[in-house]
Amino acid sequence: MRVLFVEKQIDYEALGLLYLSSVLRQAGHEVRLSIAREEDPVSTARAWKPDVVGYSVYTGSQAYYRDLNLRIKDVVDVVSVFGGPHPTYFPEFVEEPGVDAVCIGEGEGAMLDLVRALEGGQHLTGIENWWFKQGDQVERNPIRAAEDDLDLIAFPDRELLFEADEFTRQGSIKHFITSRGCPYDCTYCFNHALAEIYRGKGKRLRQMSVDKVIEEVQWVQQRYPMQFVVFLDDLFIVYESWLEELADKFPREVGLPFFCNVRANLLTPKKVELLRQAGCASVGMGLETGNPEMRNGILKRNLTDEQIVGASNLLRRAGIELLTTNMLGLPGGTLENDFETLALNHACKPAYANAFLYQPYPRTE
Repeated sequence: MRVLFVEKQIDYEALGLLYLSSVLRQAGHEVRLSIAREEDPVSTARAWKPDVVGYSVYTGSQAYYRDLNLRIKDVVDVVSVFGGPHPTYFPEFVEEPGVDAVCIGEGEGAMLDLVRALEGGQHLTGIENWWFKQGDQVERNPIRAAEDDLDLIAFPDRELLFEADEFTRQGSIKHFITSRGCPYDCTYCFNHALAEIYRGKGKRLRQMSVDKVIEEVQWVQQRYPMQFVVFLDDLFIVYESWLEELADKFPREVGLPFFCNVRANLLTPKKVELLRQAGCASVGMGLETGNPEMRNGILKRNLTDEQIVGASNLLRRAGIELLTTNMLGLPGGTLENDFETLALNHACKPAYANAFLYQPYPRTE
């Protein structure tokens, strides 16, 4: 079977699609990636004639991919499938014109089962994680158990991306994910909603072994330019014993600096020292808002100013650069609250501060 994945553009490695490509190629299927910024996906589909066309969709991009999919289906007879955040949290997207199926949650096993069914001439029915459009009706299948052992999942198929996008291939920064999930319930984050979808279907936080992480990083290091590693995990520092092993092996076997995401209440002097020893050059840490009532009552961060400033001091003394993430214009907030966020950043002395503006400030006469 031929599977064509389509991306509008590549901002960084589209690891979700690359994981799907790995399992499909290992099963003997042909996979191709079309990047709309580099080529016309409609022309690619017309020439290559895929059996399946797939899209990974964030909320906000769904209309673009829906309309592009209709153009592709006008020139080639394909089964169109949509996965990623938007279909996971809004699976009713399957009701849109031209959308044949949406995948909810993790897609490696689900995508492989779908392509196997198509290859065997079977009707698309009864496959877990999928909602299928059947005429005027929608078949809503349950979620399969999550894979708890991430070491069993094949490395993402970076060759698929690097063959299609020279800029990403030649870039000195490469991205990796060593875990899936997060134990916290911050209200603005997707993790609590995903945990609810997977309730009773597996561990909430799953961590790849250090040896598997190093094997994957080395695979890229030996084949492509790479001077800096970015770990995209929502939270990188949960398990101290895991960090101890990383600090022992990563400098010796990889020897590259890296970035990761941390949380103030989990940063202890020992963990910060382990990060330093492992080669951590910079971290991202959520301040979100300097107003404690909004931070803890609305956003459910459950962090004090003292914890945040204390964690920042630990990082600075270890020589690890800090990037803070902040939210401005929060619903129910005021301009004074945002000045509190500025003050908290000043106390933390980050090297960089990112801010997301939720809503414009009200005009005053």
